[in-house]
Amino acid sequence: MLQISLQNDTLLKQLHQAVETKSHGTTPADRKLIQSDTSGLSHVTKQQPVKNQETPGKTFNIERKTIFSKQNADLQLDSIIPISAAQVELSEETLPQGLILPERPMFHERPDWVVGVFILALVLLATVRLFFNKYLNQLFHAVTNYSTSLRLFRERSVSLTHASFRLDLIFYFVFSIFVFQLFDHYQVAFQQPDFVTYLFILGIVTGYFALKRVVYFFTAILSESTSETSEFLYNMNIHNRVLGLFLIPVTLIIAFSSLQNPQMVVFTGLLICGGFYVLLLIRGAKILMTKHFSIFYLILYLCTLEILPLIFIYKMVLV
Repeated sequence: MLQISLQNDTLLKQLHQAVETKSHGTTPADRKLIQSDTSGLSHVTKQQPVKNQETPGKTFNIERKTIFSKQNADLQLDSIIPISAAQVELSEETLPQGLILPERPMFHERPDWVVGVFILALVLLATVRLFFNKYLNQLFHAVTNYSTSLRLFRERSVSLTHASFRLDLIFYFVFSIFVFQLFDHYQVAFQQPDFVTYLFILGIVTGYFALKRVVYFFTAILSESTSETSEFLYNMNIHNRVLGLFLIPVTLIIAFSSLQNPQMVVFTGLLICGGFYVLLLIRGAKILMTKHFSIFYLILYLCTLEILPLIFIYKMVLV
């Protein structure tokens, strides 16, 4: 043990001489012997074989530990051999590649044609808001106020035809988008592309309301109630125009929000459509009751022309 301790002291002296000679630039030293450590941790130097004096031919591998405290590390920084930049290799994974921006995943694909439909609807709404603002305010009052709707029906003018036509276009475009979103939400698949499916739905919606008007007029001729039917159809147009305006924010949220499951928004749109439909049925009953229409014929009239077509569409599409 005494000999081993003497050998350790000899190695310490050799190490100290190697550091001094390297710091003065006289002889080169092995860079692996000394490593900088400013955090107070220990480093293990390279194992050096040492000959045993008692038993020649055998060697011992002595592992030297050099412990630097924080204070000694600060004092000995000047004497430590600097490590060249060529010896330090940084992997490409640790370096940032270019400009890194925060990511926000989108859960649903948004087709480009939806943007075009919304732009067209908003442009039409802006023209109505700019040139026919008074008529637009009267429409909102006519939904809940029967006297306002009756005054609009009696004071129909050709100057409001452009506003009515634009609002009808908004209703057909937006309501068809909402129906398309309903089919997509409940995973009703079509074989055609999305835009072709939207055009098909737009044609079905337009044809449904056009056929509905034809059936109403034909029924009015048979029942000799042309004036009452015309007033009811006018109120139906008023409710559809306002419904199209209410569905614009709902369809925009469904189309462009980052909601993973927009079920609540879809239910909100369905409630809006159901509320306007109930208001329309109440308005139709009020119109027929003021004309002394029979309650039996009133129920038969509304059930035949309103409820049965909806049940047929539900059975044909969703079942």
